[in-house]
Amino acid sequence: MKILKELDELTAAEVISLEVAERIRLYAQQRTQSNSSHRLLTVFGALGAILIALGIIVLLAHNWDELPRWIKTFISFLPLLIGQAACGYLLFYKGLTSWWREAAAAFTSLAIGAAIAMVHQVYNLPESSFASFLSLWLLLALPTLYLMRSRATAILYYIGIGALCILGYREWTTYYTSLATFALILPFYIWHIRYKANSAITSFLHWLTAIFIGIALFVLYTSIRNDDDVILWFVLLSAIYLMIGKYLQTSIYYNAYKIAALLCIPICFFIEDFPSFSNNYTLYTTIAIVFIYFLLITKYYYIDKKEKIIDLVLFFPMLYIFSVYLARLYLYDLVILAFGAYYVWKGFKSERSLVVNYGLTVISIEVAIRFFDSYFPFVLKGIVFILLGVSFFVANYFILKQKKKNA
Repeated sequence: MKILKELDELTAAEVISLEVAERIRLYAQQRTQSNSSHRLLTVFGALGAILIALGIIVLLAHNWDELPRWIKTFISFLPLLIGQAACGYLLFYKGLTSWWREAAAAFTSLAIGAAIAMVHQVYNLPESSFASFLSLWLLLALPTLYLMRSRATAILYYIGIGALCILGYREWTTYYTSLATFALILPFYIWHIRYKANSAITSFLHWLTAIFIGIALFVLYTSIRNDDDVILWFVLLSAIYLMIGKYLQTSIYYNAYKIAALLCIPICFFIEDFPSFSNNYTLYTTIAIVFIYFLLITKYYYIDKKEKIIDLVLFFPMLYIFSVYLARLYLYDLVILAFGAYYVWKGFKSERSLVVNYGLTVISIEVAIRFFDSYFPFVLKGIVFILLGVSFFVANYFILKQKKKNA
């Protein structure tokens, strides 16, 4: 709680008494312990439900062939019935605040998949693909996700749609099914953005969504074309992610889109892929995305007026496109070095050692890559690497010194 940092100041100014300040500290401590315990129970409850479901499946599989068909059918649906009964009891009698909710929902979701697989095997149904099984499971698990508001089920659901999307490589029905099932979970995701923006589970959902979109883009582009220009599309995706991260307005630790973009942009630079813009499809699509990107920047800064000073990192994806379009290696290297230097400067300005070290890491990797491709003497290479290492110590020392001075 932010107010804890101001308690001493409020007490010194006699705004509140020492007794009130102590009571606030005690309340904050108890609340933190309660939230921590609830999260642990939720995680381990969901994990326990998953292990129980898997254990039951393994035990049944041992003597499966010796059982009559009606018993097999009953056993196929028994875990599902137990899970649904538990979900119904919690939903109508206990409410959705208990950690049992996650355990029951995760168990039911896995029981749905097990029931589909076992019924298919018991009745020797026509052979179907794993993609068909995943599609059916995702659709049937959706009510459990929304009725129980289960984060564990949401994570399983994301894993399912990610696998389905990968299976959709050059299989358009499967690919579009993965996009449709992704759209079905978006209301759940958006609800968490609106009402639980700074929670750990929302941060995790950000990551899962960002990763799925990246997978979907890669599968789409490699299915319709070759992968020669795929780096360009990931840079453009990173640009969009930067704007999404701006609109989320959350801490960098919860902002998966911004982190993904800041990891993806330098990696794309390090790969040194120079796409060809002679193809009209690549050229016109790039122009269209860049135009939309600048519209988003204009809306954010000049219409919504979210911030007054434009973050220069927003222009680096465009500088990447400009440098690869001209196909000038020296310009390409200057852009990535400027990217690293910008974050070193930004880190010093905000007194954040993590940002400074990020900028220095980008510069160091770029210098290392360029040196390994060059014919400079080993002595010179060694001296440069030593200087880069020293720069890390010096930068962190000055950051700590500056923080102590301003404390």
